[in-house]
Amino acid sequence: MKRFILGVTVLILLAGCVHQRCGNCSCKEMWNQSPEEFFINPREVELKITYHIQGIQPGNSKLVTMQEFSEEPVSWNMEKEVKEPVLLLYVARQREFPNQRNVEYISIEPEPDEIVSRDLDGNIIEFWDLSDRITDSGDITITRHFRFEARETAFLVKPEKIKPYNTSDPLYRYHTRTQEYVELTPSVVNLSREIVGEETNPYLKARAIYDWCVNEIDYLYPPNRGLRFCIPRRTGDCGSYGLIFTGLCRAAGIPARMANGHWCCGQKKNYHVWAEFFLPGYGWLPADPTDGRITRDEPGKLSGQGDAFYFFGGLDSGRFISSKGTSIQLYPSPPWHRWGLADTNNNPIFFQTAASVFSGIEIEKQTITMEIIKGDDLLW
Repeated sequence: MKRFILGVTVLILLAGCVHQRCGNCSCKEMWNQSPEEFFINPREVELKITYHIQGIQPGNSKLVTMQEFSEEPVSWNMEKEVKEPVLLLYVARQREFPNQRNVEYISIEPEPDEIVSRDLDGNIIEFWDLSDRITDSGDITITRHFRFEARETAFLVKPEKIKPYNTSDPLYRYHTRTQEYVELTPSVVNLSREIVGEETNPYLKARAIYDWCVNEIDYLYPPNRGLRFCIPRRTGDCGSYGLIFTGLCRAAGIPARMANGHWCCGQKKNYHVWAEFFLPGYGWLPADPTDGRITRDEPGKLSGQGDAFYFFGGLDSGRFISSKGTSIQLYPSPPWHRWGLADTNNNPIFFQTAASVFSGIEIEKQTITMEIIKGDDLLW
């Protein structure tokens, strides 16, 4: 790789700040580790993912576009004069998690210009400046070949053993904040209070919110995103389910965030989004109310033997994770726009796989193809 830049200084400062506030040497590890016994049934997965940017032609030189790779095109435009045609590519790099281990990169062609990690969710971004590859041929491809060990997640929680949150912890504040798409308006806060009632235990509060999402939200691809749209409609896709669960948990004082990725097993190979919530002593627990709703309506269609609550604290091994969080910041930012520096900068909503930023050109379409070399198992 040409350069590997990590935000070590930021992470060290954060760790020091947390340590000073809580006085606990294990505070940093508390946010990054989970008990080993909750990750079971390992299976080997090997993938080759190719990113296709097709039909590149001259375009409006005063229009900058950020466009995500997704099943339904998601893009943002801004007026900004850029002198020469520009094409930048940002790819979410799969990394280590308790249920995604031993990540090994076999090849990336061509190699990225930089590999960057700077946000507090620990996301890693592979970056290419493809501006000098814009030619009359009109097509560019990037191929990434990697393997990892996928594990099923099966948390067993004893609610009475959960310790209180340290609400002065910077990471607690970060994961309970209001932000674009997770707008903690008074109506969201009031709804969260109605759902959890008099309950004070964070695990049981999160369970009540999960149950509400499964039973009160209907699956329908949304015309627009964000809690201010999704909650009044009571409809949404997997991203909407995850946003609603995340927002209602944050409104109840429970740290929560999105998990963004892709299915990779015999039954499913499409994009997917779910959520996570944090419990002291346990770490980040998954919550997938989308799959809970599907299981409620069609028992046995997914893993969990027909139990909708399998996906609350549990997760199959049929998926991989690309990023965590919402409004993922893009680095490095181009000199003509500080694209990655604020939640309101129209950053990629979920960053399930990749996003392009371009000016002076038009792109007919951008897609990915995924080859499962190993791990094309039938899991349920």
